[in-house]
Amino acid sequence: MNRCRNSYVEQALLPRRLEDLASGEAGQASCRGYLRDGLDALLKEAKDKFRGYDSCSTPEHAELAYRKVHDGFPLRLWKVTVEVPASPEEVLTRVLREQGHWDEDLLESRVVETLDEKTEVFQYVKNTMAPHPTRDHVVLRTWVTDLPKGACALLCTSVDHEGAPVVGVRANVLTSRYFIEPSGTNKSRLTHISRIDCRGRFPEWYNKLYGHLCAAEVARIRDSFTAPMDK
Repeated sequence: MNRCRNSYVEQALLPRRLEDLASGEAGQASCRGYLRDGLDALLKEAKDKFRGYDSCSTPEHAELAYRKVHDGFPLRLWKVTVEVPASPEEVLTRVLREQGHWDEDLLESRVVETLDEKTEVFQYVKNTMAPHPTRDHVVLRTWVTDLPKGACALLCTSVDHEGAPVVGVRANVLTSRYFIEPSGTNKSRLTHISRIDCRGRFPEWYNKLYGHLCAAEVARIRDSFTAPMDK
């Protein structure tokens, strides 16, 4: 399974090399533009709410929906929203730096390279149900904390980085975006938009299960603010 490169998504859709994305002045401008385009898309998604999405029921007390992306690849784009009893910056910190508090499958994580104070290459490895091997993610991620009305955002997408050797099977994060807006005193509305090729899964798994896993993950982020911390 470690050697198998078959995927539900065509292999043509591969992560871009960081060196190609951010080398030289032109590359740095390209990298900034790439991330800015992602932020613009996220803000539009936040404004449109669930327009254009098909909703699904979930037991997580969350709003869950999906839509098709017409780019030639079959993976759906999933969107889930929950109310969190914490401020936007607290939620952003929990997602960015405290993954172990809410991700029960996390095995290890590290910053591979810091590009600026709010942009980095990040690697994390997650356990999966046996007999599947561990799943490895290497993402370029950037975040902003000065959006209108006190909102925050985090954007992640897979990159190929020579400083991050593969651990198990490498997933391809096509889209992973978080938008966190205040919804009351010390409360936030967290929206997560996700489209990830996990490798080695059948189409039915993505269509029937993946979105509910997204909802469960966001619910764990929410619940981590009320659950007692391990000493």
